[in-house]
Amino acid sequence: MQVSPNLHAKLEGFNVGGSIKDRAVMQCTMGMLESGKLKPGDTLAVCTSGNAGRSLLHVQDMLKKQGKSIKVKIFMPKRYLPRQVPKAIAEIDGVETIEGDRDSSYYSVTSKDDTVTRCLHGLDGEFMEVQEKMSVLVKEHGWKVLDQHYDINSLHAHQSTAEELMKQLPSVTDVVCTTGTGGTASGLRRYLPSHVTVHARPGLPGTIDGITDVRRYDNFCNTDLLSGYASEAFDVADTLANQTELETKHNIVAGQSSGAAYALAKDIASKDSKAEVVFICADGTSRKSVE
Repeated sequence: MQVSPNLHAKLEGFNVGGSIKDRAVMQCTMGMLESGKLKPGDTLAVCTSGNAGRSLLHVQDMLKKQGKSIKVKIFMPKRYLPRQVPKAIAEIDGVETIEGDRDSSYYSVTSKDDTVTRCLHGLDGEFMEVQEKMSVLVKEHGWKVLDQHYDINSLHAHQSTAEELMKQLPSVTDVVCTTGTGGTASGLRRYLPSHVTVHARPGLPGTIDGITDVRRYDNFCNTDLLSGYASEAFDVADTLANQTELETKHNIVAGQSSGAAYALAKDIASKDSKAEVVFICADGTSRKSVE
């Protein structure tokens, strides 16, 4: 979607699961099934701020249609539960929501007869604390983990993103994204032509939804290949202002990470009128299209 003469938004909210996370969650889950790390009947757990959980439920539905049923446990900080995406997850058919820490044995089943196949757990603490609590429960109960932070399929999932960008805008010179797991940024850098610059910035943990400093994971994302990553960070106030501007000026409804990407993309486009800049709206939709 074009938002100004040399600035374009790639709206990922029109994916079936509602965000760009559909790509990585699908590829990681299928990779686990193909390798045997995940088997039908297993429980697959994910720690997320929201979108990856919603995408995993979509993948669960798809697998069920193929006769490959899995159980899903979605973990996040309890304070995230009132947010838009977690609220949407809680309203999906069959999802049971559990708020707050309980004795770990409680999580071995989510109902007395263990028939619940999809559960949203809002635990006490911040994201990294919840991730650690989930890890303990995974070991205790033999669950499997959807770990986008270290599964390189998270990177390869964005070959399709890069191919779509080049097809939709062959003249693109710059692509702006954010980093949660690093999958999008590293995948774009791997699969876009070398003449296209990939820009990203870190975010301080817990300040902007869906953005962190991926360098702390020391994973497949080489931030040295991302323009500007080492020199600046996304600003919270600027992010929120631009998230609002996307909706009020361009009728794009999106999360905070899209506001951050938009702010950076505007800056790049303003400095080079010959540039063709695309920013990734990870869960963005056009209100006009929806209407």
